[in-house]
Amino acid sequence: MESFYIQFEKLIENLLERSQDILRERFGVVDGRAKTLEEIGKKYHITRERVRQIIQSSLRDIQARGKHHFREVGQIFESTLQSRNGVMSEVDMLAVLSKGDAREVAALHFFLECLLAAQLIKEDTRIERAYTTLKGFSADEWKKMMREVVTLLEKEKEAMSKEDLLEKFSKQHGSRDMEQKFFDYLTVSKEVKQNAFGKFGLAFWSDISPKGTREKAYLVLKATHKPLHFREITKLIDDYGLNKNSKKKTHPQTVHNELIKDSRFILVGRGIYALSEWGYAQGTVREVVSEVLRKHDAPMKRIDIIKQVLALRQVKKSTIVINLNTFFAKVGKDAYTLKG
Repeated sequence: MESFYIQFEKLIENLLERSQDILRERFGVVDGRAKTLEEIGKKYHITRERVRQIIQSSLRDIQARGKHHFREVGQIFESTLQSRNGVMSEVDMLAVLSKGDAREVAALHFFLECLLAAQLIKEDTRIERAYTTLKGFSADEWKKMMREVVTLLEKEKEAMSKEDLLEKFSKQHGSRDMEQKFFDYLTVSKEVKQNAFGKFGLAFWSDISPKGTREKAYLVLKATHKPLHFREITKLIDDYGLNKNSKKKTHPQTVHNELIKDSRFILVGRGIYALSEWGYAQGTVREVVSEVLRKHDAPMKRIDIIKQVLALRQVKKSTIVINLNTFFAKVGKDAYTLKG
């Protein structure tokens, strides 16, 4: 079959030139951005209502003349949907069929509108901007499965990996044969989402849909499982696409300013942050050494002090030694205790 773009151009070639251009503008064939009725109206010095009338009239003409085209395209859409258990999000549908070509995406938007009008596929508004086949997809089965997944996540109270979620769900049903359908159904859920690190959870959880800089930084640290410099955190926020606006860049100083005043984060080194829940200690190296010695309640060997401090803070060993020699009492050859 010819590309969707070529088929689109063939279908509109008998229209008036202005009508052809308006359809190209409306579906984004020109530059990859679909124009609004108002934008198109301004360009051609007509009202937005007149633009709408031209588009509707053109589509009716195309549908009357191109029934065999739409049947063929409809079969491709239906076959694609059936390969995903009868349901796909618009994003996935466009990605699979366009193979990343912007003109193909634009033409597909045109065919989607025509197929919906011809009832060859169905848009289901109950689920996340998705399309279903008119036969073979059970909305009741989908809703039942999603209710069970939501209940499971509410019980676990934390985001889960793909493998863990499937395993726990399968135990309830005594089978893993549903794996493909399970994840096909999940991809179009409004309530259950997968975050940038592959974990599934309820859409409103901060681990899944982080909003502010602090939530995004928390998710980055929790996912990487290690202390990071605030510049690294900034980079990962952008690299993992945690900003809704992909063009928006996170500023390192903003991250630093937000984390330093949030008790969930601990400054464990020069610009390096960890999560307080990991057990890292707040304060200067001197204060951390004091706390280590106070808890031990007896002189400690230097090597043991260094080991315990490094478990709480990310600093150079030489910095710990300098603090020991400056602020603490040396006992014997290689041990220290609190002064006075």
